[in-house]
Amino acid sequence: MKFVNTMNSLMVKSKIKFNSFLQDEKGDTNFISVLVLLGIALALAGVFLVFKSQILTWVDTAIGSFFETSAGR
Repeated sequence: MKFVNTMNSLMVKSKIKFNSFLQDEKGDTNFISVLVLLGIALALAGVFLVFKSQILTWVDTAIGSFFETSAGR
């Protein structure tokens, strides 16, 4: 009988701890921030991989025109 009472007590305690684990909101919000930043970084990497030649051409043109206008001063 003592074994059954001990098992019931352990079951009740584990249910209480599991429910408190599911319902507590004491988590770290930095984790969500890291996930958002990781998603943005992956999206930018994907855009760069798809449009790499166009982006590099645009940057080369922009930098070239900047130096041409600043050299003429």
